Amino acid sequence: MDSREKILIIDDELAPRESIRMVLKDRYAVSTASGAPEGINMMAQNPVDLVVMDIKMPKMDGITALQEIKKRHPDTEVILLTAYASLETARDAIRFGAFDYLLKPFDKDDILMVVEKGLSKRRSNTGLKLERDILLDRASNLEQQINEARSNIMMCYEGTVKALILTIDAKDHYTYNHSNRVARLSASLAGALGVPRKTIKEIEHAASIHDIGKIGIDENILKKNGKLTLNEYTEIKRHPAIGVRIVQSVPFLEDAIPVILHHHERYDGKGYPEGIKGEQIPLSARIVIIADAVDAMMSARPYRDALTIQNVMRELENNVGTQFDPEIVEFVLNGKVSLV
Repeated sequence: MDSREKILIIDDELAPRESIRMVLKDRYAVSTASGAPEGINMMAQNPVDLVVMDIKMPKMDGITALQEIKKRHPDTEVILLTAYASLETARDAIRFGAFDYLLKPFDKDDILMVVEKGLSKRRSNTGLKLERDILLDRASNLEQQINEARSNIMMCYEGTVKALILTIDAKDHYTYNHSNRVARLSASLAGALGVPRKTIKEIEHAASIHDIGKIGIDENILKKNGKLTLNEYTEIKRHPAIGVRIVQSVPFLEDAIPVILHHHERYDGKGYPEGIKGEQIPLSARIVIIADAVDAMMSARPYRDALTIQNVMRELENNVGTQFDPEIVEFVLNGKVSLV
């Protein structure tokens, strides 16, 4: 098989067509066509690297043929043959993608020089295209590796969250069920507020482990049916800080820290552990504070029955601006977020 670069000569006149073929045949694989339609049909079967073509031909002139070739074979270089009278036309053809032109009459050296320049450009473009394709393949492979790594991280994340929830459940079964419900309601509140989808997911995960610090609290206090003593309440108030210490060593759980630390703050600043107020409290925590309180009110405990929806709404309304963020509560009171 001939591995030489392929050149097609298109000219309706035999003499110039053959003379150019004779100059090029020892260096390149040369074919000829007696007109543009024939040459274009030949290229459809066997693409070439470079075309040498006359401008003035019957049936289809060189400029029209040039445009057709570039449309079908944009990487093929085209050199036009022209008489002096058509020189301006040849120069204008550069706009349509011609590489260069040869002015009749031409000699052997002119042909070899222009053809070699055209093929050199073709080689360069082919090399750049190959490099681009290699880079695209590498980028695609890198993207695939990144996606796989992200998927593995998310699997670790999900697994860690589930493990933490099960740990909470082992300590206090009420807290496990409560955390799952708070997570769902927090996601609904965040969605109603127009929070980005990625952030909603982060808030949902954080809400599901907001009580993780209770692992470090005595079970007798957690499961006590009656009212807590002052010392017991002080001990309970340690669980946000304990929760932060548990998750801060896990890098992909760092987004949960504001929720874990601040889910017992109050909008009026009378909460714990830091006593911050208003918008000083992170939005994620302000959302979870409301979801946490709503689920607590709607859940039956050994020392009281669950509140009705109407009573829960009344409690929310009575504590707007003191315990709860007014803007977030408004979404619940207006029915934009369902509590059931």
